[in-house]
Amino acid sequence: MRRFRTLLMLAVMGLSMGVLSACDSEPQPVPDATPTPTSPNTLANREWPVVHSDPAAAVGQRAVLRARVYKVSTVADDLILCAWVDFDNDQLSTVFRVPDTTEGVARDDFVLLEGSIARVAEPGGICGDTVQPEVEVSHLTVTDRVGVRPALQSERIEQALERRGVRVVLERIEFAAEETRIYFTLENRREETLLAFATGLVIEVEGTEIPAIIPIGEGIAAPRGRVAPNTVEHGGFQFPALAPDGPPITVRWRGAQLAPSGEDLGEWTWVVDPSGAVAPAG
Repeated sequence: MRRFRTLLMLAVMGLSMGVLSACDSEPQPVPDATPTPTSPNTLANREWPVVHSDPAAAVGQRAVLRARVYKVSTVADDLILCAWVDFDNDQLSTVFRVPDTTEGVARDDFVLLEGSIARVAEPGGICGDTVQPEVEVSHLTVTDRVGVRPALQSERIEQALERRGVRVVLERIEFAAEETRIYFTLENRREETLLAFATGLVIEVEGTEIPAIIPIGEGIAAPRGRVAPNTVEHGGFQFPALAPDGPPITVRWRGAQLAPSGEDLGEWTWVVDPSGAVAPAG
């Protein structure tokens, strides 16, 4: 009986320690929806320049890709997508054949695709005059730019600057693996049109200025450069990938003015420290 009680007490202690250990552990991150290679032999976007240079050598291999569609066609009962795998530079055109599907995808949609390289698409086909791989798709997800490049970390700033009846808010910064996105609100309270174009927007990191890029495709709308009187515009701009724990980022928006008077609104400047050591300032 004594041995039985001893074993029972040890079992209870072990269970209690297991529960405490589970409570102290860090919660596991929720995986994003982007498909990832399941084996070393699965090809992804980073391998696609090599595949594209010699598609015949890759026939039969499995691929998990992200792309932006630039043309949609149908052949018999199949959907044919012409898409850029390098969707930042409109490069690495690839043919994607989706069997037994004829709708559901539009031009400029971003897509997540899984399938196998079935053949080489010869020049003069549906997707252009270059030799390119043709992938037979087994799984297709239609998404947007944020879906193919999900944010690893998002910093809400909500720092407003106001000058001469125009209010600009730096809303948030999203850090993705391959790009950084900065979102703004522009509120024009004047009776003139506000001219604030992306050509005047830069970020500065450790003394180097980096110009804004207007995002391509669905998912991130850039604010219109011409903001009508008494109107509010929202939207985001794209920059190269930055580390969330990197050095402070200075955001500068120059050249804004009112039309037709030509009144210069000067420069809007924000300083953001992603590490949190320095409070946002403008």
